[in-house]
Amino acid sequence: MPPPKRNKYLSSSLSTRDLIVKVAEQLISTHGVEGLKLKDVTKEIGIQLPSLYAHFAGRSAVLIEIGKRICEGIVADFDKIENLPPREALREHTRLMVRRYTTNRAHVLVLLADFAAPQGIDALNANEAILYPYYERLSVMLERGRQDGLFKTIAREEFIANRLGIILVNIAFASLKTGVFTKKQAIRLEENVLAQIDFMLTES
Repeated sequence: MPPPKRNKYLSSSLSTRDLIVKVAEQLISTHGVEGLKLKDVTKEIGIQLPSLYAHFAGRSAVLIEIGKRICEGIVADFDKIENLPPREALREHTRLMVRRYTTNRAHVLVLLADFAAPQGIDALNANEAILYPYYERLSVMLERGRQDGLFKTIAREEFIANRLGIILVNIAFASLKTGVFTKKQAIRLEENVLAQIDFMLTES
């Protein structure tokens, strides 16, 4: 039996590997992390399972690739702000994170799953090394802000966990059910998150 056509993805400029990730994220957005099934990915794209296995060893490998892209996004956003003064840099990095996650519900759900698991989930644990240089650069920024009298003393791990928690909780309460934000909602969410970040950095 000939393989099915790629239906609506037939004219896509994405590679098959990127299409698999894109569709997996769409399915996670609808059904959650636990609801991701490879047969649904192949059906949506219009390929057979062997074609998927040519790119990923299995479901876990697809999730690890999504985790990789989440980590790379954090680093890429930090690269854009590193040369700003500490307070402005952390505020802008926070804005970029909020904008990234309000437009990608799948990444929010993966991060929430990681928060809920005592040891985290493989999708992110397997990619933590991507974040090591970012951790070090963030430590320098937090210390510089402390020395300049802008921030209280705060451990890097505490800042990372608390900020991500603040962002995810705000998104969850605002519109996690649909994952769709109006421009007005997104702006209000961003303002709320920034106010909480400022409080965390300055209040004893």
